[in-house]
Amino acid sequence: LQFLYFIGSTMTSVDTSFLMDGLGQVLARGIANTINEAPADPVEYLALWLQHHLDEKEADTERKAKEEQLQTEREEWNRQQAGKEKSASEAIQREWKCHLKSVEERNDRESELRVHLEAFGEQLDEEGTYDPETVGYDNLVDQDAKDEEKEKELDMLKAEKLFQRWKAYINELSKGNIADLKVKQKVEPSVEKVIRCTFYLFGKLPGTKPNGEKIDATPSKLATWGQLKTNIKPHPFLEQLKTLDPVSIPKRRILRVERILSTTRDDEEVIRASGQAASIVSQLLWTAIEYRTARDDLMKAKKEGGKDFPGLDTWEDDLGEDIDGEEQDPDEEEQKEIERQLKQQQEAEEKEEEEPAE
Repeated sequence: LQFLYFIGSTMTSVDTSFLMDGLGQVLARGIANTINEAPADPVEYLALWLQHHLDEKEADTERKAKEEQLQTEREEWNRQQAGKEKSASEAIQREWKCHLKSVEERNDRESELRVHLEAFGEQLDEEGTYDPETVGYDNLVDQDAKDEEKEKELDMLKAEKLFQRWKAYINELSKGNIADLKVKQKVEPSVEKVIRCTFYLFGKLPGTKPNGEKIDATPSKLATWGQLKTNIKPHPFLEQLKTLDPVSIPKRRILRVERILSTTRDDEEVIRASGQAASIVSQLLWTAIEYRTARDDLMKAKKEGGKDFPGLDTWEDDLGEDIDGEEQDPDEEEQKEIERQLKQQQEAEEKEEEEPAE
């Protein structure tokens, strides 16, 4: 430092300030380190020391610059994240509001439909068009038939009236009512069964194969609610319900639906709670099965009696082949097993009654 002060005494104040501020401390440390180490070539040592000092200073400057850059990037990332979180929060709030509005609108439509159907039912009751009680023996085609045949024909006509009544209810539904059923994320198992049975009666699904053929309504394609929802196309679905004709449906398919629906007998309130559309479809299927069963009973009696009757020439009581080959519906198979057990139990009881008492 004394050396530097000596040099500084020969310079102007500006030069001295530059020397002391820019070089003083560094040179003093370098010279002190050189003296302490006493190298053979002090000039080279001092030069290397100064180079090392410069390298460290540049490295420190670069590190600080990187830290500042990293801090800037971190702050920018935090700002962007905050913006994204805010946007996401706003989007979630909008979606939630839309969901609540959608639910409210569906509930309003459901309430309006309920009120409308109640009024429509009262109108049907007043008109008596579809009242089974309006059917009497005067409506029979074969007035000269046996009493048993007359009762069967009367049962068929009453069942047909009920079926037509629920078809009239179907005509009051809109595709929006069917869409409201489809958008449900989850439904009760009994509702799934009703929709699955509906497709079984249709026989085909709305999609087509690569060759253009319609896709069969088989259990594997209707096993879950997700699959059922995918196949519900509101307009075609509703139109097929409106034109549903149980007389033209293969009996094997009718029996399948009857077995599956029998497992929902105690779930009427559950189905009704899922919506008016599901409830009406369920009633339509039940009355379609009852009408077809009553008609088959009448046709069988007429055929056994050798009587002529409208539709008898094309009627067949044969179940035909399994409509789905080896593919079975689990609910149907479960019900068939119950039927087999009940039949075995009944046969065992009859056998016991026939055996003479000891």
